[in-house]
Amino acid sequence: MKPAGTQHVAEFFNCSKDILNDVDEIERILRESILASDIELISLSSHRYEPIGITSIAVVSESHVAIHTYPEARHASIDIYTCSRGPASATILNYLKDKLEPFTTRIAVLSRGNPIEVTDTNWITDDTGSAGFDIRYHIDKEIYSKVSKYQDIRIIENETFGRMLFLDNDVQISEYDAHLYNTSMTTPLIDAEIPLDHVAILGGGDGGVLWELLKQGAMKVTLIDIDDAVVKACKDHLTCICNDAFDNDRCEIKNDDVFNYLDGTHQFDAIIYDLTMHPEAFIDMDREIFLTDLFTKVISDLKQGGVVSVQCCSEHDKETLELTRRLLTKFLSDVKFSRTFIPSYCTSWVFASGIKS
Repeated sequence: MKPAGTQHVAEFFNCSKDILNDVDEIERILRESILASDIELISLSSHRYEPIGITSIAVVSESHVAIHTYPEARHASIDIYTCSRGPASATILNYLKDKLEPFTTRIAVLSRGNPIEVTDTNWITDDTGSAGFDIRYHIDKEIYSKVSKYQDIRIIENETFGRMLFLDNDVQISEYDAHLYNTSMTTPLIDAEIPLDHVAILGGGDGGVLWELLKQGAMKVTLIDIDDAVVKACKDHLTCICNDAFDNDRCEIKNDDVFNYLDGTHQFDAIIYDLTMHPEAFIDMDREIFLTDLFTKVISDLKQGGVVSVQCCSEHDKETLELTRRLLTKFLSDVKFSRTFIPSYCTSWVFASGIKS
């Protein structure tokens, strides 16, 4: 059929945080954007989710405009569909950009009524968020793909980096440079010369840090990862990284939420934090509050004089670096930061450590 309208689908990253959880303000901005486009507003309906988040949908004379907000991630998803050939969709989008103040945007424009073609299916794009760039990885061969209860799991073969693990399109580790990441996580424990009678890894389902700890002589390692599907996939398909670590007698695997597992009774010699510092995808509260609660639990399960080792973020993620600094200096002494260039990340990655005094 002939084109029947234009649809703008947009993602707004790092928006003005206060606006995203204000129903009245979102509705006001939505009304004004429609007025600026010279199309008629038919109706507007909103729902505020508990504890945070808003969906506002406007029916207009030429179709619809919808905003879905995720204040905890400072994110808004936008859908604008107008059935005319005029500039209405673009006008509304530009108005929303001006008012929501995203740091970066991702926008697709579809001509509705025409076939929607999917292209570049043999690439994965890793969105680096506020870093100002994205990274695309060519899929030479797809090894494994599954949507688990918690996330989308993919293992691919890449010409440069070998086998790679992606969770929700976010690269986790690659065969080519896993040793750089794993040694960066374990070096603070070795340098502190503490006993490694019992070490915990939070996350780390690929098994790479686990393997490195076992090589360094840890007597017992407990790995706590909520997603058993990740552990199984890596055990089956990423032995180039984890080797036989999961079958080692000194290894204990707990498929549990670390919030449930950490209860102050374990008293580890060291804890390696191999979880994300961007938990916005699965929390419904402010990120700093969530991480403060989590690190409170981490410290409660650590021996006096024990070491915490943390993977932080890209060196370009200044907001997360500052947040990590506040958290660690609140709970630990002798806090140190280091940078390691990870080729498959295409950036230097920041690691941190501290001691419970």
